[in-house]
Amino acid sequence: MTLTQPEPSLPEPEIVPPAGIQLEHPASGGVRVRLQLGAGNRALLAVPRLALLAAAVGVLLQAWRHHVYIGFWLFGVPFLPWVLGSGVSTLLIGERALEVEARHSFGRTLTLPRSRISRIEVNRAGLLHSMQRALYVHTTEGQTARLLVGLNAAQAEFVHEGLQRWLASDD
Repeated sequence: MTLTQPEPSLPEPEIVPPAGIQLEHPASGGVRVRLQLGAGNRALLAVPRLALLAAAVGVLLQAWRHHVYIGFWLFGVPFLPWVLGSGVSTLLIGERALEVEARHSFGRTLTLPRSRISRIEVNRAGLLHSMQRALYVHTTEGQTARLLVGLNAAQAEFVHEGLQRWLASDD
């Protein structure tokens, strides 16, 4: 009779993210995915914003010229962070929810419960985002959230695969 030694459990392979993605494990649990956009992607994302800013300045100058004084500053202040854009986007993948920690909807954190997410896909964003690659999260209520605009192909594949595994995993 021979005794066989149980095979030692193999350690999980270390996940190596592509360039521009940092993974953190906060004490509160979950995984924080931090995306640092490259200069080229930030420049492409800034083109529509700068065009809209130039149009707003043009309208403001025409209003001043024709002595039509409207509180443009009141409307412009909340849009300043949007015009400036953000080079960093952050997702916190928790046990039961996905949180977007970057500037979204004027500083609010967007939280998507895992039970409400029907599918996650990578697609192109609209013209206001220079048709850059983005992550789309579709909810069971028919809403769609556009996340991490400006991903390159390797980053999109890495984040999409990880979120698909998270979505498919059992609690």
